[in-house]
Amino acid sequence: MRAVIALCSFALLAGCATRGEQVAAVDCKVYPITTASAAGGKPRVNSLEQRHAEMQLATSDYRMRNLRQNGYNMNNVEDALRDCNAR
Repeated sequence: MRAVIALCSFALLAGCATRGEQVAAVDCKVYPITTASAAGGKPRVNSLEQRHAEMQLATSDYRMRNLRQNGYNMNNVEDALRDCNAR
């Protein structure tokens, strides 16, 4: 009986290890403030403008205050910056 259980669990683990699942890519949600973004739409910006907005957010006083209050956990600013760096 133990051999059957061990064989089944080995087969399950081997199946999980060989599966080539691809996790969805994260989408960077840091954009420069424009009239389109203020109205709720997704602004059309090039990558240079988006990187500049990331840099402004990363060096802002707002981020530093959030880090002092919340740390890295449960911090939306850090999550957004982390998503941008993961792409």
